[in-house]
Amino acid sequence: MTPEANPHLIDYLILESSMICLIIGKDGTILKANSCADSLSGHKLEGHPLNDFFVDFGRALDLTVFLNGSRDKILVNISTSSELPETYYFRFFDLGNSILALGEANRQEIGFLRKNMLELNQELNNLTRELLKKNVELKKLNDLKNQFLGIAAHDLRNPIGIIMTYSNFILEELNHEMTDAQITMLNTIQTTSEFMLRLLEELLDINALESGKLRLEAHKTDLLGLVRTNTSMMNVIAAKKNIHIQVESYETIPEVIIDRGKIEQVLNNLISNAVKFSLPGTTVTVKLFLTGDHVTVAVVDQGPGIPANETDRLFKPFQRTSVKATAGEKSTGLGLSIVRNIILGHHGKIWVESKVGVGSAFYFSLPLSS
Repeated sequence: MTPEANPHLIDYLILESSMICLIIGKDGTILKANSCADSLSGHKLEGHPLNDFFVDFGRALDLTVFLNGSRDKILVNISTSSELPETYYFRFFDLGNSILALGEANRQEIGFLRKNMLELNQELNNLTRELLKKNVELKKLNDLKNQFLGIAAHDLRNPIGIIMTYSNFILEELNHEMTDAQITMLNTIQTTSEFMLRLLEELLDINALESGKLRLEAHKTDLLGLVRTNTSMMNVIAAKKNIHIQVESYETIPEVIIDRGKIEQVLNNLISNAVKFSLPGTTVTVKLFLTGDHVTVAVVDQGPGIPANETDRLFKPFQRTSVKATAGEKSTGLGLSIVRNIILGHHGKIWVESKVGVGSAFYFSLPLSS
């Protein structure tokens, strides 16, 4: 028995069937739709053009093509509430003044897709387990690396410190008894050992940070006083390049809860970098000001500036820019990475603003004490 010969069957299909069932006017308007069709589309289809429900991939939908052909199933894509088209097989029956469209999913295709999904899910589970295993192995290797690095840096620090101390003693005490060539050699030994000692200290800092061993001894601190004391000491070093460091603050800066030694390390690094990349006769300015519930410190130089495409890697370990120090000073490439971790450990922020030919400004902000 065909649907067009049995009105009761049509009513049943419209009301009860789990198939997609549509009654379509000759003008292509959907006159009735069952709950299955409405549920798939995500809204009531009655009164909507059929083209709102059927997805047309490249040709205009022509109902006469469906009605004049055989009763074979026709593959049609429908629009769903998930916004992903789904494929159904439709049959069309001429009811005289309207058209009955019945659509059902391709069970074989659904079974194939379900099988593929299960296989992909199993593969994903296997990959996840393998990834977890590799992560555990990688963590063990990283821990071993940190342990080795810490031991090596710690054991090398003392002998290099002795080399630096002895070379400095000889230069100061026996300078008058040495030739120019010997003095030059000792200066090289001293400078190199200073650099090596600084590198080892920074490697130990990086090792502690990567091992999660950053320990902060935070207390209420007069940050402005700390900055003034620090810049006073740094001015001695800057004077060798005829560079002046000045402090500017026009607000009352409240106390902040910080690890004084760690923030001094931050200031030392930022200010020494500013001096390193500044030309003789210029000024480095350290500014303090309030920004909401934070106090911000800016170290501003009048150096060559950093190209915009190089600023992103400034705070990563062992990264350097194309900018050269003005007196040939060496850099380990670790300082700014350490500074970043210290500031983040204080729940603060750090960033840089720079313009080639004008200079650079390194900022860090710290939360105010409650």
